[in-house]
Amino acid sequence: MKFRNSIKSRIIIAFLAFSSLLTLLFAISSLSIRQSLQTDLIAQTISDDLEGFMSRFAANPENMINEPLSSNVVGILTTPDNFHLDLPLHYADLPSGHHVLEEDNRSYIVAVNKSHEVNGKPVWGYIKFDISHMNQDNTEMILTFIVMAMMFLLLAYGLAILVSKRALKPLSDLASRLDHLSSGQTSHDIHPEPLAPYFTEDEVGKIATALDGYAEKLTNYVTRDKEFNADVSHELRTPLAVIKSTTELISSSPRLTEKDLQRINRIERAVKQSTELIETLLLLAREERKEKHDLERTQPAILIKDILQGFEPTLRLKPVTTEVVEHDWLQVKAPESVVSVVLSNLIGNAIKYTPAGVVKIIINKNSITVQDEGIGVTESELPKLFERHYRVGKSTSKGSGIGLAIVKRLCELYNWKIDISRNQDTGLSATLTFHQ
Repeated sequence: MKFRNSIKSRIIIAFLAFSSLLTLLFAISSLSIRQSLQTDLIAQTISDDLEGFMSRFAANPENMINEPLSSNVVGILTTPDNFHLDLPLHYADLPSGHHVLEEDNRSYIVAVNKSHEVNGKPVWGYIKFDISHMNQDNTEMILTFIVMAMMFLLLAYGLAILVSKRALKPLSDLASRLDHLSSGQTSHDIHPEPLAPYFTEDEVGKIATALDGYAEKLTNYVTRDKEFNADVSHELRTPLAVIKSTTELISSSPRLTEKDLQRINRIERAVKQSTELIETLLLLAREERKEKHDLERTQPAILIKDILQGFEPTLRLKPVTTEVVEHDWLQVKAPESVVSVVLSNLIGNAIKYTPAGVVKIIINKNSITVQDEGIGVTESELPKLFERHYRVGKSTSKGSGIGLAIVKRLCELYNWKIDISRNQDTGLSATLTFHQ
């Protein structure tokens, strides 16, 4: 699992992001408040100093002429008619009060007082206080905030790990119990141990309860399915065995004609085909539950001859012939019933969809190819052939459309490869490659 996708990582990232945001807001707020308080304090101080000096100067101008304007700064007195040369001209337009100005890349607080008169003439007082050093003092505070931010982040990271472990422990326990159930479950033990008793009635407990309900439904479904498979295996095999034994008794009668024997042989082949199909379907059902199956060795060439005999009545009804080409001897490690079902579907489809021509069956060292001269399909239809209930030419073809789906599942079960391609002229070629 990638770090960024885990719940634990999301909790940690959320804690770190929240802590970083709070630290940043705290630092910005502190610096802004500090700057504002310093500016207001200085402005208020020099304004009070200027007011006190101007009051004393207006009352006794001769005695105050040499007295310093303020103990902290040096101010300037001027008049509107003869504005002091040390002051910028735009200062004359400043109203009474204090102002923060930028001059020559430096910051100043300028206090202005225009509310007094001497001998009937207005007198203006200015105090100019350099506050550039205050911005330089902020560097130390910024470094302090950076160190504090790193400490807060480390603390938030540790707290996030602790909180995530405690918060996710019930989920970890649930995952561990589920993994234990999955690894310890056997084919005979289909009733899993309930999970809900091990958890409190919180969110994780609700999940455990829901999983128990789902497991109960699934268990009931599997139980019914296994019982159905067992019933099918028993109930269908019994009448098939009766039919088989009856046909054997009938075929031993000396009064049967050649035509009667052919009909009895058709019944026997149909019984054999039905028995193989039942065994194969039951094998598929068991394999879905990971049950082991016995492997046998089968010779497909012998099966192909029996399969073609079963399709003789169909072949008599249309101008279709079959040809078996055996390039090499082939033996497959699989039950005869499985190989027979796969080949019967492939050969049966080739005969069914060939209105006239030759169905060629080629046996190679590790594969069997069934070529037909039928109607074929388009390139886009090839991937759909193995879908359940998909039929080529649905308006005219008969059948349920599950034959090739069964073939596909059997090939996946035995690790075989099935490939259907279009022929150069007409029809299709189905190649079955065996994994030996």
